[in-house]
Amino acid sequence: MHALAAVLGAQLHSADRAVGERGPGSVIEGTLRAVVARLADAPVRHRRVLARLAAEYAHAAGSLRLHGGRPATAMACFDRALGWAALAGDPTTQAAALSDMAVLGLLDDDPAAAGDYAREIRRAAPGRHWSDALATLGEARATALAGDIHATVRHIGRARQHLDRPEDLPDTEARVPWLAPAALRLRIESGSSAALRDLAAATADPRLARHALTAATAALDLLADGQLPVARAMLTVRIADCHLCADDPHTALAALAPLLDTDGTPLPALVRHELRGLRGRLAAGAGRWGVEAAEVVVRLGAVV
Repeated sequence: MHALAAVLGAQLHSADRAVGERGPGSVIEGTLRAVVARLADAPVRHRRVLARLAAEYAHAAGSLRLHGGRPATAMACFDRALGWAALAGDPTTQAAALSDMAVLGLLDDDPAAAGDYAREIRRAAPGRHWSDALATLGEARATALAGDIHATVRHIGRARQHLDRPEDLPDTEARVPWLAPAALRLRIESGSSAALRDLAAATADPRLARHALTAATAALDLLADGQLPVARAMLTVRIADCHLCADDPHTALAALAPLLDTDGTPLPALVRHELRGLRGRLAAGAGRWGVEAAEVVVRLGAVV
């Protein structure tokens, strides 16, 4: 079990460093099938450990499918991860899967579904400050997509209250990388920037765009050089989009330029989703922003 957990960690580390590549999905999914086959006939005393491992592998498989642009099969993987995590008594994997399911709701332009999945995080891990932070952040994304400014700002404020709250985590949670203070801060800054950017785009309010830019820049600053290139690419696009929503197209295009100078390698699905929103806004304003904006709209069409 320890060896298989280490294999998963190594495969995910490899995936975190890959932009636009298929990644280690075949290894993870093949191992998942082997774990599930063993789970069916395992002695009772082993089932909880195997169920936890199956949940972690299923969630990882879903995450890779999500980044690969296969939302339907990603949702199926997350659903299986939820079931196995519940069997194992593993609230962290339940919360992670529900958080990603909320993202799928956002990608489907379904704020009601996204909000429902986000609220389920509290029920999966009651009494934890990190679960309330993730749930509240998910609710902020959902209410922003629905255009509710007051609810979104309120949710973001509540999520931020958790940033400086020390808590002695149980051993099983203290070992989870994304529950580390810096990782949780990255999630909150990134999610806040996305929610505020969505509001800025819907309302044409440059103040909201500037607040979104502050959060997105703070999130990017938390990444060391070479760390999480997919997250770095997504935040780079979001920063450019914030400048665009603040009616500053020249700075937006300058921020976007490094990402456009690629070798043609397909970008991850979440990065392409960010680019589609930016491209739509850039196309809408290209008439007054000039030839350069119109040219970038064409270039983005080949990327997204």
